[in-house]
Amino acid sequence: MDCPTCEAMVGAYVDGELSAAESAEFERALETCPECRRRLEETRAMSGLLRDLPAEPAPDLLRAKVERELRAIAGRSNPNPRERMRWMAMAASLIVALGIGWIGATMVSQSGRETDALMAGYLRIAMSDHPVEVASSDRHTVKPWFAGRIDYAPPVHDLTTAGFPLVGGRLDIVDRRKVAVMVYRRNKHWIALTAWPATSSGDVAARVSQRDGFALAEWRHGGFEMRAVGDLAPADMKSFVTALDGAVDSDR
Repeated sequence: MDCPTCEAMVGAYVDGELSAAESAEFERALETCPECRRRLEETRAMSGLLRDLPAEPAPDLLRAKVERELRAIAGRSNPNPRERMRWMAMAASLIVALGIGWIGATMVSQSGRETDALMAGYLRIAMSDHPVEVASSDRHTVKPWFAGRIDYAPPVHDLTTAGFPLVGGRLDIVDRRKVAVMVYRRNKHWIALTAWPATSSGDVAARVSQRDGFALAEWRHGGFEMRAVGDLAPADMKSFVTALDGAVDSDR
């Protein structure tokens, strides 16, 4: 076994993912590879540190990010056994990196959980073979579907003329409440619009921001709290907000 293959197997060895034969071959290779022995010691030390951290379930956003990135890695090629081991090492490194990043953010601040939930919901839509539970561009089909499933009638509008065709609707959970999600497209990009009744009066202009390559919009309009997430440019998100607000106003 050459050194690069040996090094790629370190993470799988520490995690007990190798077969007995693979483990034996790996251990024999360690005898002549000081660099791999050093890597093994470092990996074991890191594993011990992670085990000692306070245990808390990873949020949906972290799991969704890991799944999305691993799918991207796995889809790049059809690896041979050596490449498979290297892919496993990359996957393990990615999970550790994302996990440490999430742990650090959690220790610094507990805010932004709503945004995390909305982004996790968006990623579930983007990765799913069935992104909506009711598929239609007709608001008179989508809006009645929510009746009996949630305790309010959400603002459903087809924005095809503005370049944002309605794909359909689905339900999600935000802050332990079942909410309506309307799914739109912008060319090949998804937009997830989540809306629920506002508890405060008056409209609030949209605040559009970026996070992890996604555009996010947060605003209040027509008696609803509105949240939108999409993998598109902030300018396109602003156009979406303007089109939706105009459609809501036309119903008043």
